[in-house]
Amino acid sequence: MFILAQVGSGVYNMLLILHILAVVVAFAPAVVHPLVGRRLVGDEGALRRFSGAASNNTRAVHLPALVAVGVLGIGLVGVSDGAYEFSDAWIAISLLLWLVIGGVISALVLPGERGVAEGEPGAASKVQLGGGIATVLLLVVLILMVVKPA
Repeated sequence: MFILAQVGSGVYNMLLILHILAVVVAFAPAVVHPLVGRRLVGDEGALRRFSGAASNNTRAVHLPALVAVGVLGIGLVGVSDGAYEFSDAWIAISLLLWLVIGGVISALVLPGERGVAEGEPGAASKVQLGGGIATVLLLVVLILMVVKPA
């Protein structure tokens, strides 16, 4: 059998570092945007400008980073030399939740950010709902990644 890498090898560790970095980049808005948004309450113009920039960043930076999270995670399983399998429940559930997170961000957060930037009534609630769902799902995935239940 040809082995690309094993858990703990240089290749595996590099993929793991890139995977974690992609998670940080993909989910930074979940931490930063609510804080900035609270500071902009009452300044409609600033909130709209921020939401426009956030929407552009979500599309250009954070969604591609989310894709990288999944691709690198799949790569980690692939090079683990059988230590981890796609049939492991925690991996299968994590992959499913990764897809759901991508859907939530694409269906709620991104259109909501655009809507806030355009002054659409109720758009902020889409961003809050989508951000909350994505954050909870991220926490579930993090728990699965750390605990690795059988």
